[in-house]
Amino acid sequence: MAHRVNVFAWTEGGQVAVECGFSGGSNVRHGLITVFDAATGAKLLEGRTDEQGNFRFDAPPQGRQHGLRIRVNAGEGHQNEWVLDAAELAATAQPTASEAAASAPSPASAVTAATQAPSAPSAADSASPAPVADGASAPLSPETVRQIVDTALEQKLAPLRRDLAQLRAQGPRLTEIVGGIGWLVGLAGLGLYFKGRRG
Repeated sequence: MAHRVNVFAWTEGGQVAVECGFSGGSNVRHGLITVFDAATGAKLLEGRTDEQGNFRFDAPPQGRQHGLRIRVNAGEGHQNEWVLDAAELAATAQPTASEAAASAPSPASAVTAATQAPSAPSAADSASPAPVADGASAPLSPETVRQIVDTALEQKLAPLRRDLAQLRAQGPRLTEIVGGIGWLVGLAGLGLYFKGRRG
C-alpha cells in the first residue's frame, strides 16, 4: 500500500528546517534529503532525516538568490518536493559568524580601551571616578540589538512558519470539494432557469 510523503520546509534564523512524514502520521526515518538551486537545478547538498523525520541545514547563499527546491526520497518510490522562495530565505537571512565578528567590536578591545590609563592625568580626570572594568558590560550597538531581537523573533515565529507550511501543503478537504460541487449544481440550475424562461 503506497503512502503519500509530506515534506514541509521553513526558515529558522539562518537555517532551513525540513520535516518529513507519511500521510498516515509516521515519520520518514533516514529519508534522503536533496537540496537544489531552484533556478539552475544544481544540487547544493544532501543529507538524511533523523528518527523524527527532521533535517536542518544552513541556508546556502545560492538559495538566498534563487530559492531552494527540497526533495525527500523515502524509498520505494515515495518522494515529494517543497520549494522555498528566495524572498523567504532573504527575509530571514542572519549574518554569518564571520560577518557578525567583523561588525561587532571584540570584548577584549572594549575592556582594553576602558582600562588603559592616560599617560598624564588631568585635573578633570582625577575628579571623576575611573571606569570600572570588573565585568560591567559596554552599551550594546544598534546592530547587536537588532541581531538579538531577530534571533528572539525567529524562535517565536518558527512554530508559526511550520504550521503555515503544513496548511499550505494540505489538499482540498471533503467539505471544500462538496462545497465546490454545490456551486456547480447551483450555477447549472440557474442556467436552466434562465433557459426555461426564454423558451
